[in-house]
Amino acid sequence: MKKNKRRKRKRIISVTLIIVALLLIIGCAVYIGYNKVVQSSESSVSNSSVTNPADSNSSDTKSDASESGQVSTNSSTASTDFKLSDDLAGAIALIAQSYNEFDSTSVEGEAWQEFFTSHFLMNSHYGFEYLNDLTEKNSNIIDEEQAEYMSYSLTGVKSDFTFAEPLDYNNASSFLNDVYVENYTSEPIDDGVLIHAVITTTEQTLENDDVIVSNVSYNVDVKLITNPSSCFDGYSIYSLECIQQ
Repeated sequence: MKKNKRRKRKRIISVTLIIVALLLIIGCAVYIGYNKVVQSSESSVSNSSVTNPADSNSSDTKSDASESGQVSTNSSTASTDFKLSDDLAGAIALIAQSYNEFDSTSVEGEAWQEFFTSHFLMNSHYGFEYLNDLTEKNSNIIDEEQAEYMSYSLTGVKSDFTFAEPLDYNNASSFLNDVYVENYTSEPIDDGVLIHAVITTTEQTLENDDVIVSNVSYNVDVKLITNPSSCFDGYSIYSLECIQQ
């Protein structure tokens, strides 16, 4: 009996020691794991608070690119700020209809006076703002000095007009064919604006008592120069060239 009791005590002590050893091992493992978690967390926080120079440079580069894009956009917008008014568009179309090339040498002698009078001053189908205001105030009468001013406004070249008597706008007439600027682009130049336009002429012909309407389009390049004295929105037509017709 005594031997059995001793054996039981030894077993109990052995089991107890094993349990204690296991608890110590588990405790050590938990402690080591906890330290690793804490260190990992601190390392993560530390890394997140450090600024990467490459990221900073990248951010600066993006900022610079954005500002550059803004400047480019403004520059592009500035280049398209010019709007062709109805007065100028009509004037360009009328000249393009009659001239393949137009410049200061075209504004000479009786030929120019006749053209400007018939196509601009006495054309009931085309009236620009200054002419409309003038004829309204002057009972539809246009004298030589007024005609010369409007010609100078359009071309930037001074011309001498001679009328047997003042023009009476009541006698104005229209042309059979219509002409207009269909579309255009513009670009700024040192002393004005360069216009690339598409001119369309609507032609009417009679065939067997039938009216046949057809459109003919062609491209023109027009150089407008600033002229503060001009009644055509402060511009004059310096030159015009038909690119294809």
